[in-house]
Amino acid sequence: MKRSISTLKLIAFDLEGPLSPQDNAYEVMGLTEKGYELFERLSKYDDLLTLEERPDYEPGDTLYLIIPFLLAEGITVEDILKVSQRAGLTPGAKETIDYLREKGVQVVIISTSYEPHAHHIGLRLGIPKEFIACTPFRTDRMSLSKEEKEFILSEKKSILHLSTNDDEGLKKTLDNFYLKELPSLNIYKEIKKIKVVGGRRKVEALISFMERFNAQPSETACIGDSITDFRMLDYINKNGGLAIVFNGNEYSLHYGTVAVASENLMSIIPPIEGFYNYGYEGLRDLKTLSGAYYSLICEAEDMDSLISIHKLMRRKIRGRAAQLG
Repeated sequence: MKRSISTLKLIAFDLEGPLSPQDNAYEVMGLTEKGYELFERLSKYDDLLTLEERPDYEPGDTLYLIIPFLLAEGITVEDILKVSQRAGLTPGAKETIDYLREKGVQVVIISTSYEPHAHHIGLRLGIPKEFIACTPFRTDRMSLSKEEKEFILSEKKSILHLSTNDDEGLKKTLDNFYLKELPSLNIYKEIKKIKVVGGRRKVEALISFMERFNAQPSETACIGDSITDFRMLDYINKNGGLAIVFNGNEYSLHYGTVAVASENLMSIIPPIEGFYNYGYEGLRDLKTLSGAYYSLICEAEDMDSLISIHKLMRRKIRGRAAQLG
């Protein structure tokens, strides 16, 4: 039976990847000496903790892990915003958001990004702050003593000596820092208050928006691309909604309804219309349109090939940020 796209009440976008290629925290760390290298090691640690399902840890908590180093390097909210102002939008992002709103769909952003970046991109897309769930970060409320700064910068040097391929070494060194050394510092009581919007916290934010706009999971779609999104994608997919993985990595592709590899975000419109007009049959009829590659994930016969296709597009669109989990 034909339905209508008006059945879709709410659509939630991850920010970094689907809406903007920049990984803001990665670029902010790049303002510091060997900041990219440090971030890559902390991001790998984030992946390892997520995959082992460590209690009270959520994917995307890299933005928590980097805070001591941002403070030690004197990074401010203004620095985060300046880096954000250099960010581009994913091709077709503005057109996609405008099209969905014209159809009467409520659009929200659920992002691990720090607040200055998420609100800036939201402003460019015409999405108000009240429709954005993201990670709060106020450096003006946190300050390090001279001794704390020296200690953290010393730890940075030790971490940089580790290889990103040395999983055991990374876990041992970083477990010691975050579980033993950091809690002994006075600044820790302020740092631990920060809760990054990733993993289960993204699901919580999504459910909050669904309640706010009286939307059931079957009336909801979400767009994600990485390890921070897999729980949100899985929740919507298993509860009758549409979970789109857009240029996703291996951590996200197993959890969506449909995978879309494309240079342009407008490529998500055909599966949205197909699903909300005809259900799953509307996804089976998708063809390669305007350079987009579509795959109904539950019927994918070769996940390795699908992951490879998405990785290639991910690198093309996101550049060096594509290597992060």
